[in-house]
Amino acid sequence: MRATIPTSPLVVTPRPRLPSLPARAASRALHAGRRRRTRLRVAAPPSVPAEAEQEEPSTSAPESGEKFSWRDHWYPVSLVEDLDPGRPTPFQLLNRDLVLWKDPKSGEWVALDDRCPHRLAPLSEGRIDETGCLQCSYHGWSFDGSGACTRIPQAAPEGLEARAVRSPRACATKFPTLVSQGLLFVWPDENGWEKAAATKPPMLPKEFDDPAFSTVTIQRDLFYGYDTLMENVSDPSHIEFAHHKVTGRRDRARPLPFKMESSGAWGYSGANSGNPRITATFVAPCYALNKIEIDTKLPIFGDQKWVIWICSFNIPMAPGKTRSIVCSARNFFQFTMPGKAWWQIVPRWYEHWTSNLVYDGDMIVLQGQEKIFLAASKESSADVNQQYTKITFTPTQVDRFVLAFRNWLKKFGNSQPEWFGNPSQEALPSTVLSKRQMLDRYEQHTLKCSSCKGAYNAFQTLQKVFMGTTVLCCATAGIPADVQIRILIAAAAVVSAALAYTFHDLQKNFVFVDYVHADID
Repeated sequence: MRATIPTSPLVVTPRPRLPSLPARAASRALHAGRRRRTRLRVAAPPSVPAEAEQEEPSTSAPESGEKFSWRDHWYPVSLVEDLDPGRPTPFQLLNRDLVLWKDPKSGEWVALDDRCPHRLAPLSEGRIDETGCLQCSYHGWSFDGSGACTRIPQAAPEGLEARAVRSPRACATKFPTLVSQGLLFVWPDENGWEKAAATKPPMLPKEFDDPAFSTVTIQRDLFYGYDTLMENVSDPSHIEFAHHKVTGRRDRARPLPFKMESSGAWGYSGANSGNPRITATFVAPCYALNKIEIDTKLPIFGDQKWVIWICSFNIPMAPGKTRSIVCSARNFFQFTMPGKAWWQIVPRWYEHWTSNLVYDGDMIVLQGQEKIFLAASKESSADVNQQYTKITFTPTQVDRFVLAFRNWLKKFGNSQPEWFGNPSQEALPSTVLSKRQMLDRYEQHTLKCSSCKGAYNAFQTLQKVFMGTTVLCCATAGIPADVQIRILIAAAAVVSAALAYTFHDLQKNFVFVDYVHADID
C-alpha cells in the first residue's frame, strides 16, 4: 500500500453561494478573476540566488518591499488518502477550528468553520446525511458544499421560520480549498478567495512523479510548537544521534559546512559541497525541502548517484500543537519501500513504524528543549528569537539553517504565527503532558492514517480469531481417541496461542513504544 502522489489540476473549490455573506465581494472578485487571465503567484527563491554569509537573529526591520502575511498562503491540512470521505474530520489551522468533508454531489473537499450557526455546536461531530449535506448532530441543521443551510428540522413550514433557512445567519463560513499532488490545501482567510485563486500551492519536486523513484508519505500531530518543529527539520546534524540505528549512526557524525545561497521574506536556501551533498530550502511559512545526493560505487553496478528527497510540511495548528506531513522519495533500494510494482511488498503501515520511530526519537528531546525556551522567555520577558544566540551556543556551520529560520521568524514572521482569536493562556502541552502522552502514536497518528488504522483493526481481529482457535483446540484436544490427533490439536492450540500473542504484541507499534536513547547501543 503505497502513498500515491497523483498530479491533478489546481482547482479552487467554488466559493459559497451566499449572497448576503461578508465574503460576497470577494466571491464576485474571484469569478471576475476567472473571466480574465489571472497570473498565479507562488512563494519561491529568486531565480539568481546571491550567496550570503551566516546570519544570526537581528533586530533589523524587513527589507523594503518584503512583506509576509501568515494568512495569505495555502496550508496543506491532510494527505487525501488519509481522509475518510464518508464522515467529517476536525482540524485546527492557526488556532481556528475547521471541519473537512467531501461533498458527494460535487466530489470536492470542503472546509467550513467548525461551528453550527444555530447554537455553535461543532459540525465535525455531525454526519453526511442522506441528501449529501453536512448535518449537525445537535439539532439536525444541514449544510451543502457552499456552506448554505439546506434544512432546519424545527422550522415551521410557512412564515418567518420557513424563510430562516435562507438567511445569511443560517449559513456556515466556507474557506477556499484545493487538492494538489495528493494533499488537501486550505486557505485560512474566508475573505481571501481572489488571492487564493491567484496563488499556487507549494509543490513537491518533479521526482515524486518519476517512476525511477519510490515515495512514501506520513502525517502525525505533535504536541510542540511550530517554531520548535521548524528548527528541528532545519537541522540535519541531529540525525546521526537522535535517530541512531533508525536513519543515522553516531559514528558517522562529521562537520557539515553549509553556505546560505539566498534568503528573504519567501524563506531561504543553502547547501554544502561535500558527499553527501545536502541542499535545504525553506519556503515560508511551513514547507521545508531537503535534497540529499550521494555519489557511491557498487560492485557490478558501478558508479551510482543516489537521491533522497525529504519534504516536510509543518502546519501550525494552535500554540504548542503542530501537524507534520512528510513526503519522501528515493531512487535506490526501492524494494524496501511501498510501491505499485509486484516486487514492492512492504506495506505502507510497516514503513510508518520506522517513520514513527523517527518522530519518537525527537519527541522527548524537543519537549525538554521547548520547556527551557519557554522558561528563558518568561524569565527575561523577551522573545526567544531576539535572544536566541544568547541562550544557545551555535559555533559550527551546521547550525546555519537553524539560525536562518530563527532570523526569518523574527524578521518577517513576527516571531510566531498569526493566530486567530485570543490564544489560550493555559500551559502549552509540552509543559504538562507525560512522556506516555507525548509518545502516543494512536491519538497522534493511527486514528488519522488510513493504512495504520486499517492494519491495527486487522491485527485486533486476527488476535481474537487465534485466541478463539486456541480455546477451541484446548476444549477439543481430549475428545479424539487417536493419540496422534490429540497431539495435532494440542500443537494447533500452541501455534494459535503464539500467533495471538504475536498480533497482540505487534499492536504496540500503532499505540505506544517507549523510546530511551540510552538503551540504543
